Formats: sequence, C-alpha cells, structure tokens
Amino acid sequence: MKYHSAIKQVVCKSCGLSLTRHELDRYWQKVRSENVTFTDDMQQKKNRRKEWLEWYSASKESKKKDY
Repeated sequence: MKYHSAIKQVVCKSCGLSLTRHELDRYWQKVRSENVTFTDDMQQKKNRRKEWLEWYSASKESKKKDY
C-alpha cells in the first residue's frame, strides 16, 4: 500500500483499492476482531479436546466417581 498525499488516501498497489486513513483503521479493527473471535474458538476446541483426552485416559474408578 502506498499513501498518495494529493488525494490523501492509501492505495493498494496490487488491486487498486483506495481508502482514507480512517476507513483503513476501521477495516483493520474489523479484521482484528474477527481474528480474535476465531482464535478464541480454536482455543476452546483445544481445551475441550484436552479435557476429553484426560477423561478418556483416566482409570475406570475415577470415571465412576464422576458419574
């Protein structure tokens, strides 16, 4: 991306998209918030898998105590 001072916009060199600085900031905030949500979902899945594996690996006696 390159900033053009004459039009006060940032222009993408590959696709030609032009945005003001304010528009670019709003776009990146949206992208970051989506990535955080995705990361949180992935972490929750990992935690569930880990808990299940721990439960599965536990002895039968401890499973009977839990249920």
